[in-house]
Amino acid sequence: MRASILQESSRFPNEQEMKWTTIAELKVESRAVNVRFRVLEKEKTRQVIARGTGRFHRVSNCVVGDPTAVVTLTLWNDDISEVEVGNTYELVNGYIKIYDECMNLGRGRLGVFKQSQRDILKINQEMDMSRPFMGRPKMRRRNRSPTGRTFSGTAGRESRGYPARKSF
Repeated sequence: MRASILQESSRFPNEQEMKWTTIAELKVESRAVNVRFRVLEKEKTRQVIARGTGRFHRVSNCVVGDPTAVVTLTLWNDDISEVEVGNTYELVNGYIKIYDECMNLGRGRLGVFKQSQRDILKINQEMDMSRPFMGRPKMRRRNRSPTGRTFSGTAGRESRGYPARKSF
């Protein structure tokens, strides 16, 4: 069997001492996460060329989910044939990466896939963690003063002779 999916191995820690993360708890800076998920969809395989080496690689994106949310999982080379739609897997030492302002789950070099003994039946597809900016906190907007003065009482742009903000 391939090294990426292991049935019984010393690289796969004991299940009692592992801390599992739900998909809704994933953040942009998450590293070394343990996630249990079910594969919902699998896109067609495409070929890409590595910039540094010039070698060809096969890449496929999958939509995976658990009872809290769904996220996009990026599969590379041999992992594509090992993961099947409808099965439940466990990913140990996975990581989150940002591509095109969207959050993606990846296996990485140290990550390990394992087919799970527990089956996930209910999946929340309402919350998609791969939507742009889903994992980032919202920025607060500054309120503007209607009189053209700052909140500290000093003159704003308009009273200093500059035009107001353009509204085009």
